[in-house]
Amino acid sequence: MSDTDLSVEAMDDGPRALAEALSAEHAAVYGYEFLGGAGGDDEYRSRALEAALTHKELRDGLYALAAAHDVEPSPALASYPLPKERDEASLDAFALGLEESTVRAYLWLTSARDIGMRTTGARNLQGATLRVLERGGELTALPGFDGG
Repeated sequence: MSDTDLSVEAMDDGPRALAEALSAEHAAVYGYEFLGGAGGDDEYRSRALEAALTHKELRDGLYALAAAHDVEPSPALASYPLPKERDEASLDAFALGLEESTVRAYLWLTSARDIGMRTTGARNLQGATLRVLERGGELTALPGFDGG
């Protein structure tokens, strides 16, 4: 193996990106479960709980990927930051922020050297980007990064 091969291998942030994606999904599950209890009407709460289930499935897929690659996943935290205001606009902005966090994490995962991690990152990035748009977010040239 040449020095170039070693430096490229050393630059692989795949395991760290995978851990970050897991952390983003933990926060999304926690946040959407909060929204499922704090949301205004039955439809809002139902949508939030459906989103929580979506993020649980994504989180579980990331756990399986981590196990397959001997990556020690970080456990979920006991709590995550929640919005101080409980009006509809604040709750909607909070949900959008959850999705934007997953977009950034999945974008990072697409840079992994491992094709399975890259593929998972790309697939989940696509879904996360759609959820951002559904929540009123804007599409940038490179999802997850400010256009400025």
